[in-house]
Amino acid sequence: MRRESQLAGRTLGNRYDILELIGTGGMGAVYRARDRELDELVALKVIRSELADDDAIIERFRREVKLARRVTHRNVARTFELGHADGLMFCTMELVEGESLTRRMRRLPRLSVAETVAIACALCDALTAAHAVDVIHRDIKPDNVLIARGPRIVLADFGIAAVGVDVRRDLSGTPAYMAPEQARGEPATPAADVYAVGVLLFEMLTGTPGFAGDVTQILAAKQDVERLAIPSTSSVDRDLADVIAEATARDLARRISTAAELRARLTRGAPAIEAALQPQMTAGEHVDVRTVIVRPPQAEHPTAPLYLADAVYERLLRGLGNWPQLRVLARVEDDPHPVPGAASVTLSASDVLTVSVLSSEGHETVRVRIPLAADQIDAVAKTATNAIVAGIDLAVRATTPPRPADAGTEALDLLLQARYIGQRDISIIANASAILERARALAPDDPRIIANLAIVQVRRAFFAPDLSTELIEQSRAHARAALAAGPRLAESHLAAGHLELNVGEASVAAGHYRIAIACAPHLAETHESLGRMLLEAGFLEQALARLEEALAISPGLLAIRWDIARAYALEQRWVDHDRVLGELNSMKFGRPVRSAPLRLRFAMWRGDLASIAELRVDPGANFDAILPTAPTLAVYLDGAWPLHRDLLVGHVLSSTSSVRRRRALVAQLVAEAAGFANDADSCLTIIAYAIDNGLFDLHWLDRCPPLACARATAGFAPLRARVQARADAILDALYGDHALAGTSDTVAASVP
Repeated sequence: MRRESQLAGRTLGNRYDILELIGTGGMGAVYRARDRELDELVALKVIRSELADDDAIIERFRREVKLARRVTHRNVARTFELGHADGLMFCTMELVEGESLTRRMRRLPRLSVAETVAIACALCDALTAAHAVDVIHRDIKPDNVLIARGPRIVLADFGIAAVGVDVRRDLSGTPAYMAPEQARGEPATPAADVYAVGVLLFEMLTGTPGFAGDVTQILAAKQDVERLAIPSTSSVDRDLADVIAEATARDLARRISTAAELRARLTRGAPAIEAALQPQMTAGEHVDVRTVIVRPPQAEHPTAPLYLADAVYERLLRGLGNWPQLRVLARVEDDPHPVPGAASVTLSASDVLTVSVLSSEGHETVRVRIPLAADQIDAVAKTATNAIVAGIDLAVRATTPPRPADAGTEALDLLLQARYIGQRDISIIANASAILERARALAPDDPRIIANLAIVQVRRAFFAPDLSTELIEQSRAHARAALAAGPRLAESHLAAGHLELNVGEASVAAGHYRIAIACAPHLAETHESLGRMLLEAGFLEQALARLEEALAISPGLLAIRWDIARAYALEQRWVDHDRVLGELNSMKFGRPVRSAPLRLRFAMWRGDLASIAELRVDPGANFDAILPTAPTLAVYLDGAWPLHRDLLVGHVLSSTSSVRRRRALVAQLVAEAAGFANDADSCLTIIAYAIDNGLFDLHWLDRCPPLACARATAGFAPLRARVQARADAILDALYGDHALAGTSDTVAASVP
């Protein structure tokens, strides 16, 4: 047996715990694995050694993986990265639990019309998303169609399968399903994917492959068979049979050309497609990974030291995350869809921390009470970890994570207080800064204190343009010192990432965030930072998952909800938007510096002028610190853009802030005002200024309603291309097949 089929039980690249072999094929072996960096189960495909030794194929793999990552859709299995470790080449993908269409058709040789059409429509939706970003699958076949729980139809192996080919003829795909033009070695188009779906439709309904024989016979038949015809004796509706015939037409001119058109034809007068797809799992598809749900600590009374309990919780998640057979989930409240077989842990804080472990059946197996004190955080976390492990009876060996340099008890207590404040209210961020300075005076060399000072100073610089140069210089010095003293400390890389995000390059910031999450997979701020970047770059599915994870770990990070609400507003998902803002209101969370501009933007994107008018009379809605309030409101309520244009544009172009990210944000706000007034030229000019200052907010650029006038101009496309390239670079830095080497120029630069 090949080496790539014998990896179960190993850890690849000190990152992927290989749990079990899922299957093998012409490309190599596929495993279920746990990604330690991102704390996720993934499908890991190890490439056959003879393919991995071919430089041309390796380069093609690399291009295909980067291309495939552009496709984000519910019906597409996400491709993560291409990697090299321990002499092996591999790629990682989303793990989809369920069964393949191949297995489905072995159990049920003929699928029902409703189920067949439902599967085909899901594939069409996936392909429409792929074709929109110029990605052609080229290898649609039953093995690459997965029927997951939910039900959810997932198209897998985007791009990757196209590499296992005879490179001399570039015949990407599987002969029985490839289009005739592919068989001739011609470039594939979206119509080639339509053809493959048509062949699948024929096979699902008849139980017979559309093409059979050896490869030579199949390739010849592709040129001879004009179209696949459902036998007239079949019970299949003739309209549906005609659609299949047109989807599998040999000649491109006669074939249905797009996946969207095929979907429309399938649902026009066809039977209901909401089939109840219930995948059947086989005994060999289970892996013994225990799941434990750990809920954030709750205070037993108003004066309970919740900041100490939060610190224990953070370390507890890190410790449990190092158990190779343990899946750790954080939850704010009971999940309406609980994880089968999961144990749960609750933490309650007073002068002691009460740790309670419930079995999956709801029986309390462990309850311990541990005194809380700043100088005992690690000891409390270790005791709690041991209690939890005993409570769920895990027969595995823990790996103790390296302990960072400790500060004195008082300094540590101040650090935890400052973090608690800084994560919850930007309006009093200066208080957190003062507390951290006191902590540094007590423990001047502690990298956690220095890193958090860097984070706080760069946040202060964003909102204080007159002090921004001094604060950024301080932040840079602190970030550099934290990296030197704690290079494997998550907070050091968070500090470097925040600095880069605000004054440097977004892709470099993403690289630091990637290292931060590798150092501390259960640190809420790592998920928050990663999620926000993905959200702006337009990768919504991944972003929302990360932000929800951050909130689950630390519900106190309430500012995340503004970002989630903003994403829903741009998507015009107002029910979801209102729900998130309702949650904020119920928590009595007020941040006037951020909330007033966001309230304005949300109302304007919604076309709700009445809510904008309310801002004019609301004394708490002054946002002069970012943009002149009265002139901005006059643009929207009085049509006063011509009167205030020079003032607002000048406000953008004359900014003295050292923070590029702030300059870009102000430019976005004024671009929206210009777009609202239908001044496309001014809108484009200001967008270009924002891009020059590091804008990578592709989601805003594509979806913001007032920018419609700019999007309709010829000058918009090159601007969007710059932002798209920046967004792709961010995704590559977060999930690419490389790690950040050394530190960034922005962090390493000398302080003037």
